[in-house]
Amino acid sequence: MALVVTASAQTFQLKVGGGFASQYTDKKLVGSFKAGIGYEYEFDQHWTFNPSLLFVGKGWKDKDQLVPDFGPDGEPKKDENGQIIMSRMGRSVAANYLELPLVINYYLRLGESRYIVLGAGPYVACGLMGKVKTKGDGRRQGAEKLYYEENTFDLQGARRFDAGIQAQVGYQLPKGITVGVEADFGLTRYHADGGRNLSGLVSLTYAFGH
Repeated sequence: MALVVTASAQTFQLKVGGGFASQYTDKKLVGSFKAGIGYEYEFDQHWTFNPSLLFVGKGWKDKDQLVPDFGPDGEPKKDENGQIIMSRMGRSVAANYLELPLVINYYLRLGESRYIVLGAGPYVACGLMGKVKTKGDGRRQGAEKLYYEENTFDLQGARRFDAGIQAQVGYQLPKGITVGVEADFGLTRYHADGGRNLSGLVSLTYAFGH
């Protein structure tokens, strides 16, 4: 998270965080994380500019859906009453990005070396890797009926580029430590027909040199 003490005009930071991610649609939550480095430039006693370079894990889980169970002949299986047999399919997606947030922070002093920190700004990200894990897809053949994996950004129509707005609030402690919460609100779609990324994390930032 882009939060840090401002005792000097320029500081380097180590950032980590964990929480949950999903999409704006009816997707379910999955785990999310961030880890990386940041740099903060102080304009005055209240305002700073804080770019970061982070490895970010996002994703989502689809709601289970019923799909036809196909036989080896490629035709849907039917029960004794002639009804098509259905399988319950579940799918989860992990999408890992290299993310660059460009955040402006405002520091509200509470006491000696203690501040409330408010931050917001745009971010851009490039998808690096990830897995789509599918269980119970009766439309597949063989072992893939039970489970199979695909690369998140190799799927047809998948978009590696992500961009949005990051907002955050934190509490700065002495000795260069800030704890806070943050959220990423994606503005671009993962897929032409897909949703936009959404994540929320609890974060810890350590500023070197304090």
